[in-house]
Amino acid sequence: MKRAFLYVALLVGIATLMVSCNSTDENLRAMVPDDAVGVVSIDLPKILDKARMIDQGNVVVPQDLKKVIEDSDPTLLGDLIDNLPASGIDINSKCYVFFSPGIYKIVTLLPLVDGDATREMVRKITSSKMTEVEGVDFATHLDYAYVIDGDVLLIGRYSNPVDAKVAAIAAGDILGKTKPSLLSNDEVASNLADSCDINAYVKVKEFSTILKTNSRFSTIFGNVPAIEIITDSDIKAMKATVDFNFSKEDGDVAKISTQLIYDKNGQYSQLYDNLIATSTDSASNVLSLIPGNELDSYFAIKIDGYKLVAMPQMEKMFEVMESTPLTHGLKHKDMIASIKGAVVVGYGKSTVGDWNFAVAAQSTNPQLIVSQIVDVASSRGQSPLQRNGEYFYDYDAQGIAMGQTQDAFYLRCVDFETQYSAAELAVLPTKIDKTSIAYCRQLKIGNALEGFLYWGLEDKTNGSGFYFTAKENENVVVSLFKYMCYKEPNSSLEEEDNFDYGF
Repeated sequence: MKRAFLYVALLVGIATLMVSCNSTDENLRAMVPDDAVGVVSIDLPKILDKARMIDQGNVVVPQDLKKVIEDSDPTLLGDLIDNLPASGIDINSKCYVFFSPGIYKIVTLLPLVDGDATREMVRKITSSKMTEVEGVDFATHLDYAYVIDGDVLLIGRYSNPVDAKVAAIAAGDILGKTKPSLLSNDEVASNLADSCDINAYVKVKEFSTILKTNSRFSTIFGNVPAIEIITDSDIKAMKATVDFNFSKEDGDVAKISTQLIYDKNGQYSQLYDNLIATSTDSASNVLSLIPGNELDSYFAIKIDGYKLVAMPQMEKMFEVMESTPLTHGLKHKDMIASIKGAVVVGYGKSTVGDWNFAVAAQSTNPQLIVSQIVDVASSRGQSPLQRNGEYFYDYDAQGIAMGQTQDAFYLRCVDFETQYSAAELAVLPTKIDKTSIAYCRQLKIGNALEGFLYWGLEDKTNGSGFYFTAKENENVVVSLFKYMCYKEPNSSLEEEDNFDYGF
């Protein structure tokens, strides 16, 4: 009888816990407003467990992760992880992040089990005690608001500087569920229902508008009209998942999966069919022209230039090129039409200039591209130096080297040259031939390589990628946390974003 009673009591306890967890999750999901342009669900208990940061129900932050947090400028994630053991945050429930065009451009919703402990954590982060503003407990730090109402902590990053009362009212509206939930949309909810560690659903066009307010994004892409062919296309949304996988076959790796949602007969579909070169030579010859030491990020796309120049969307780009002093006079259509195959762009930090960068492209007539640049530059009094078939130009404190091979054009602007090329990078050479668009990044903490991120679009709809560490036997979750918690001290890129604190 006693055993039966204990069995029933155990079942009741489990059921109560499940109802409580479901109730907490439903409460947070209901707070994501229907005007959000994207939402991410994060399975906090699974991720912390895979990071091996749970010991007898308590959070333990690994020493190497704590050291990264302490040695770098503060970031939002770094502050949260550093204070997580005594934060009052419910580590047994999911949390949610959503993007918005409103007062806050990014909002994090975290469930709480101890509001007083959370208020103390906020006091440590903001160096000020939370006070009641417009009916909620409120504090601010740099461009973030910290708001507690009931058993939920909201952390919101301002879109623009804003009065505390206005920020508190906006947070109260979110916490009070004054708008219908985005997740009441069955399509969005179903796309967020995977049992992966991280699930995301993003409206591509609207999300790109938010990205353009970020100086780091706009610095790199803001003056490139071609980027709008994708971001302003009719792609409806993108679904993405991340799963931390530990297996003998793959090793420790974060697996990334993406799926584009679009009209099968729409603009994006036609663009892809016309833009992407489906039958190309191996891209290894192009990668061998791109440095591997001086660059951190690489973007590759396979292009059929002949089809590309005939697209109506390109007319705007040609008009901009012709009106720009740097590119005025070049035969842009002829140059682009000669490209067929992989175009690879790499960039990274420079110690003497703004950026290290390199461009290489497969071409049916690389001599046309080189001669056009040489002729136009020389007509403006910028004749190059020549050595061993290469052309050299002065560019501030750096030099630009330009040249060609039998089937490729290249241009490099780097602090120094080594024999190490992108063709020797892990994974990229074998993956780039199997994808139409690819991105990879060597993730560094200071000058030390921490890990390697790769993503590729395999066809019109599906993409996949992964993150793995550069250090043998390091936990992949902790490694990714380390990189995300690190911000280079006094980074000039960060200074461009007013009082930047992450994202």
